[in-house]
Amino acid sequence: MSIDGIRSSLNTALRNNRITRDEVRSLFKAASDGNVIDAAEKAELAAILQTHGSKFTAAAKSEFTRLTGGTNILPPPPPAPTNQPVKVTHEATRKPWTTTYWPMAGNGNGTDGSASSHLWAKEGAMAKFDSLLKARGMTEGARDFELKPSLNWLVNKEAGHYIPNSNLSEKDAERTTGVDFNNNGKIDADVAWDFIDSKGQFGKDGKTDGSMSVGWWGSCDKVARAGILFEEPKKDVVLNGVTFTTQDIKGLLTVIADSQGGGSDFVGNRYDANADIIALKNGQQLKGTVLTELDFGTKRQQDWQVNSANMPDEVKVRLLDGTEKTYKKSELSFVAREDKRDDPVLIHETIEAWLKSGRPAVMDKDSGDHVWNYNFYKAEDTLYKDGLKPSWGNDELLKKGYNGPAGDGKITWVERNVSLGGGGGTERYRYWLEEKNGKFVNGGWDTNSPNPDFLWRPQTDAAFTGKNDRNPFVDPKLVKEIYEASIR
Repeated sequence: MSIDGIRSSLNTALRNNRITRDEVRSLFKAASDGNVIDAAEKAELAAILQTHGSKFTAAAKSEFTRLTGGTNILPPPPPAPTNQPVKVTHEATRKPWTTTYWPMAGNGNGTDGSASSHLWAKEGAMAKFDSLLKARGMTEGARDFELKPSLNWLVNKEAGHYIPNSNLSEKDAERTTGVDFNNNGKIDADVAWDFIDSKGQFGKDGKTDGSMSVGWWGSCDKVARAGILFEEPKKDVVLNGVTFTTQDIKGLLTVIADSQGGGSDFVGNRYDANADIIALKNGQQLKGTVLTELDFGTKRQQDWQVNSANMPDEVKVRLLDGTEKTYKKSELSFVAREDKRDDPVLIHETIEAWLKSGRPAVMDKDSGDHVWNYNFYKAEDTLYKDGLKPSWGNDELLKKGYNGPAGDGKITWVERNVSLGGGGGTERYRYWLEEKNGKFVNGGWDTNSPNPDFLWRPQTDAAFTGKNDRNPFVDPKLVKEIYEASIR
């Protein structure tokens, strides 16, 4: 064949972000014109090795060596130049797929929705699944369950996954939430109800003028889990006269994802934008915002930073009802603030270990109070060791470690680029690590760097068994039938 044939075979091989033994054979077959590989074709194969060698499986490397007559799969790496940072890449063997985050909220215009983005839509995945259940003489109810208001828990009723409007309003509580607050059996206009507190969170503050944006609410965590557990659907499927598009099938896999893969390995603490805690010596605990600048130091209780010693003579706070008060140091037992930054050593080592296991995983890529779960499948590190420093590295950062100031250990400055699925692009993190006796013992984040909020991954592969609490009408065994027909 030709160079074009080699490149076509390569594109096919890279669809799953790795090159197998059979795909190596296809590359050599494409290169063999009349059982001869000419100089140009040899050069093309050499270029593939230089560019994509890290994607070869062990069996593929062995096969390539055999087909080249015993020569090395890759030339030995050149020695690292002195006084230069070290480059290291960690990558999963498969790139995860993604889709919409399936928002719960509609636009206030009823329940028709969009079949490609709302699981509860009139012609969406749940409606089609009901049609299949009906055709097979089984109990329908998948779409009706999805359409139960997500906020029904506010009135102690069974909740589903639907919100009529992306902006909740206490002044028009029933129409924006879908919840029958006054319990008259219907959704009324302009019903005022107190369900949002003064910080814009769920709660009560004695007023009915609050609002909350929930347009970001959806199933991004379940999409991320599905993208790890299942192959990407490849074709539409027709069962019993019902057509499931690949997008419908992704929706079904999203709905059953939490019931598959066992539990979750979870690292880090989710930041929830909780109010500060002000504890008085008389036993009273207040919530609000500490207005006086404090150094909370490194003392922690779970996900909270605690200051009980180094307080100024007076501490000013704004309480949840909006009033401001000043307390003397002698009145205070401690103040505590939710921590937005997790241990960089834990985050650094977990990302590396999980990717080395071959499977992608999931992160909330920053510590804002909104949660966006993204798959991650590659981390590219630039490591500054042996006295090297990046432009952003300075001694002031070494005074602000997660476990206190750096000690006398070896310091490594890290720039890590993490590749995210789902249109997340690449997230860049900067931090330092302190090493003693071959172990990282402390670390700190660059002031201007984001940090992941938390990391997680499924513990096992999908088995398509068990019940599905996310929507009890969506049976994993029936989803398996649709899914497997799509990937054959």
